Amino acid sequence: MGKDTEKILGTPTLILVGAGAILSTFLFHFMFKYAAEKNLLMVILTALLIAIVSIGVVKGIVYTYKQKYSE
Repeated sequence: MGKDTEKILGTPTLILVGAGAILSTFLFHFMFKYAAEKNLLMVILTALLIAIVSIGVVKGIVYTYKQKYSE
């Protein structure tokens, strides 16, 4: 691993990634459930929620990195 990767892998980052993974798992479950029910609107909405969670996790990682290693 590179130096940047080793620096960023701390406890807050692991907690954030773990929470995002758990939340995404539940959202994927509901997305497939709605797909089986042929509810296109809910499938699209859960896909958007998965994207929002992913963006939130990335922004949280960037914020943590900037807080630790700025200046």
